[in-house]
Amino acid sequence: MRRIGGASGRTRAVLFLGWAVAGALGAAPSGGAATVRLPAAGKTYTWSFEADTLGQKPAHSMAFGGVWQVSEDSTGSASPASRILSQSEDDDGITWHYLTFTRPLLGDLDASVRFRIRSGEIDPSAGLLFQMDPKGTSGYLVRVSAKTGELAFHYLLYGKRRDVKFAKIGPIEPGTWHTLAISRRKSVTRASYDGKEVLRLRDDRFSQGNVGVWTEDDTLVDFADLTATAR
Repeated sequence: MRRIGGASGRTRAVLFLGWAVAGALGAAPSGGAATVRLPAAGKTYTWSFEADTLGQKPAHSMAFGGVWQVSEDSTGSASPASRILSQSEDDDGITWHYLTFTRPLLGDLDASVRFRIRSGEIDPSAGLLFQMDPKGTSGYLVRVSAKTGELAFHYLLYGKRRDVKFAKIGPIEPGTWHTLAISRRKSVTRASYDGKEVLRLRDDRFSQGNVGVWTEDDTLVDFADLTATAR
């Protein structure tokens, strides 16, 4: 599998405490053996893409395959978000297309993202990455497949994906917005689809990392309202 990396730039991921805007994203993860300070429990990070450049991938992100760009939602159906993150490559010969954000670094967390699969023939899929390492090659993935009508839990290890557990969710209609969410406490992950918990498991391979979004094969997909809260 070939991978395509991306350069980082400026970003605006807004930090909310309750209903009030409290600040911006914290510092990027430290390298080496230095102790990394995780955000305080309750800090929420949201990606609205309002400060990002249209037609380019979001700032402070790394892309692995595909063409990722911030765009306006012409249908207006992404409300409350007016901007979306789109993956628009369907024939680059790369099986997996995903994008990770290089900050913040989170341990226990709640995370969610809305997605809309526009098209795809092989295995129309959309996913949420979490606890990804700084290189974007290892971490967890919760993914839905329109081909099988399942939600799947995987882990990535040095760029290779491994299956862990699957749960049925039913048909996914193209062009319709859905919500994928996870809750991670210590080694226990709960995964929800459209507000309903459908999978729970224990896995202790990773304990902290970054969040991101995922798709694969020839799937064209939009993402909106990515949110992560430290717990």
